[in-house]
Amino acid sequence: MPDEIRSMATELIVLAVLTAAVIGLALYRHLIAQKQDFHLHMEAREAQSVGQQSMTAGRLLAIDKWGKVLTLVTIVYFLVLLAWLLYQEFQKSANQILTN
Repeated sequence: MPDEIRSMATELIVLAVLTAAVIGLALYRHLIAQKQDFHLHMEAREAQSVGQQSMTAGRLLAIDKWGKVLTLVTIVYFLVLLAWLLYQEFQKSANQILTN
C-alpha cells in the first residue's frame, strides 16, 4: 500500500492544494462576514452604509458560490482517487489469487 501512495504523490498534492483552498476560502468568508452589518439604514445620511451592506452581501454570495463549487470539486476528486486506489488493490489481490 505505501508504494501506491508514493506513486500517487502528484495526485495527493493536488488534493491537498484543493483542500487548502477550500479551508482558505472558508476563512476568507469568515473574515468578510465579521464586517457584515445587520442593521437597517433608512435615513439619507446612512446611504453609504447601505452601499457597504450591499457590497458585502454581494461578496459573500460570490464566496459562497465558489466555495460550493470548490468543495464539490474537492470531494469528487477525492472519491475518484479513492476509487482508483481501491481498484488497484482489487486488481493486485485478483492477480495474487490467480498466480497462487
